[in-house]
Amino acid sequence: MAIVTVFLKLFGLLSIPLMIVSVLVMVRSIGRARRITQKSLLIQICTSPAFLILYTLLLGVSVAFKWAVPMVMIGLGIGGFWGLSTALSIRDREVVGTRSVWYLWLWAGSFAVTQLMALFGTDGATAGGLAMMCLSMGTALGMNGSLLFRRQLLLSSITEGGSAT
Repeated sequence: MAIVTVFLKLFGLLSIPLMIVSVLVMVRSIGRARRITQKSLLIQICTSPAFLILYTLLLGVSVAFKWAVPMVMIGLGIGGFWGLSTALSIRDREVVGTRSVWYLWLWAGSFAVTQLMALFGTDGATAGGLAMMCLSMGTALGMNGSLLFRRQLLLSSITEGGSAT
C-alpha cells in the first residue's frame, strides 16, 4: 500500500508542471484575435463545473456550502465584468475578439494550490483549495457567459441592420 501512495503523490506532483505547460500553450493561442463561437463558449461554461465536480470526487473532499456559494458568486461578478473588457467585432460575418488570459492563470494557480494541499495538507486545507477553485470556476462562468450574451447581442444587431462594432 505504501508504494501506491508514493506513486500517487509522485503522479500528483508531476501533474502540476504538466498543467502549467498546458496553460502556457493555451495562453499563447488566446492572446490573439480569434473567432468567438457559441459552441466554444458553451464548452468552456460546461467544462469548469464538470472539472470541479470531478476533482472533488477524486479527492474525496468537498467544500462547505457556506464557502462554495459566496466564492462562486464573487467569481461570477468578477468574470462577468472582465468579460465586458473583451472587445468584440464582426469579421467576415463571424464574431472575433482578443480574450484575456488572466482567468487561466487564476485557474492554474488554484489548481496547483489545491493539488499541493491534497498531497501534503489536511482535508480542511484541501477544502480551502477547492474553495479557491470555486472562485476560479465562477470567474470562468461569468466571463464566458458575459461573452456569450454580448456575442448574441452583436449578431442580432447585425441581422437587424445595425453596426458591427
